[in-house]
Amino acid sequence: MTAVLGALLALVAGTATADAATAKKKRYPVVTSVSPMNAKVGDSISIRGRYFKRGKNKNTVVFKRDGARAVFAKSTLGTAKLIRVVVPEALRSFLTENQPARVRVRVLSERFGKAFTPASKSPMITALPKPAEGSNGTSSTGSTGSTGGAPTPAPQVCTGDQDGDMLSADLENSLGLDACKADTDGDGVSDGYEYQSARDLNDDEFQETNQYLPYPGKRPYPNPLFKDAEVDYDGDGLPLGQEFRLWDAYGARPAGVLPRDDYRLLYSDGEQYSLSTRAGGTGRRTPSQPAVGYAKGDQFLAWASSAGYAQVMVSKVGPWHDASTRESYDIRDIDLDHAVSASEASLYDDGDGWISDDERDEDADGLTNIDELRSRLTSAYWAACYANEKPYINVYAGTDLTDPDSDGDGIRDGADDQDHDDLPNIMELSRFEASGLVDWDSHDGTCHISDAIPTTVPDGPDPDLLPDPLEDWHPAAYGRVNPFNPCLPFAWARTCPRTVEIGKDFAPFDSSTSWFSLQ
Repeated sequence: MTAVLGALLALVAGTATADAATAKKKRYPVVTSVSPMNAKVGDSISIRGRYFKRGKNKNTVVFKRDGARAVFAKSTLGTAKLIRVVVPEALRSFLTENQPARVRVRVLSERFGKAFTPASKSPMITALPKPAEGSNGTSSTGSTGSTGGAPTPAPQVCTGDQDGDMLSADLENSLGLDACKADTDGDGVSDGYEYQSARDLNDDEFQETNQYLPYPGKRPYPNPLFKDAEVDYDGDGLPLGQEFRLWDAYGARPAGVLPRDDYRLLYSDGEQYSLSTRAGGTGRRTPSQPAVGYAKGDQFLAWASSAGYAQVMVSKVGPWHDASTRESYDIRDIDLDHAVSASEASLYDDGDGWISDDERDEDADGLTNIDELRSRLTSAYWAACYANEKPYINVYAGTDLTDPDSDGDGIRDGADDQDHDDLPNIMELSRFEASGLVDWDSHDGTCHISDAIPTTVPDGPDPDLLPDPLEDWHPAAYGRVNPFNPCLPFAWARTCPRTVEIGKDFAPFDSSTSWFSLQ
């Protein structure tokens, strides 16, 4: 009997000990709300939640702006469900003065909270300018009547679409964006544009029927909370920042705020063909701008006709000042055969029959977006594509894809002449086209050898698979063009140096292949 009683007492004692252990089990602190949601550095805020420690300085509050280091504040007063803490001065270095920023919080009590607060529960914190110090070490202005200074202004609170980024303040607050700042991440691209591009990119094409998917808020790409202006999400060769520039210069804003399923960006970094429609029945996006009848091409040709550049005078033999050698050519007659071929007439299309964002010519200057941005109207392209040729001694400027007249001389960029060798830029974009041997079939901004290069000629196999203008079978070939070298294709051009300094040679005086073409 005594043994049984002892066993029962031991069992009761063990149960009591287990209950006590359970009661003392450490739990993760949870933040349920922060008040006020708009505060400034130095203000006292209240944090409500569960599993805090009672007492002064028993909890630590961690403040963190996205992309910045965490700041710890230990001076707190707490109960199990409420903490009061002063927004620490150390947070100022991670804020921009007078610009409210979303700051997430997390509590360390006996354990670290599992996560920082989501955007919807994270306050907007403002760092107001520090007051100037007086000669006695005190503030020369203050917030009370005793110092004679003006009261400290309240932090800015924005409503509606006050920052003009096409998003409502409520939506921006829910996404952790700055409702008072059009470009939260400071990458030069507005929040609304990145938001809509992210929707376009997330809009898959494998669902039947297809429709806009919700904004991918957990991981939005393009991302208004991340500096990503140089990223090309949709793979059309135009990075986010450049597509935004084109939309900003030529696009129209939506009526009201986003999201709107009926609104399409003129240029979106979520679509290679921003000019597209939703197919009836399936809802899938299909290109809507055919290459034939492209309005921007017609605008350029109309300008060229009115400005006297539809026909240009070119000398195929020297000297350049001999008027008797000049002949009139259509500005699109790239191979100078007095005829405009189908490929020459199609200044933009890569052959699929539709105009993609990189092939478009939004400023109607006769040049594609991709050519002006990073391809054939940039000197770096020619230096990389023809590394066997030494570049010209002068580096000429390229053109701007949003400006039809980049140098301001009244001549649109396609009809202009970067190296002043009296061949318009359009005529110096492609060595294949200029030679008259093969059609230029790609505007992707890369160097490549066409399948149409002949492998044999009447005199027998050509060892480098490339034509030589000195061969009898093609004596008129002049195709070694380069818009950034005035000595190509004609060494007797008006701006080609009459002498070449030893050690500073350049094509065609550098012993490079006389006619070498990769594009």
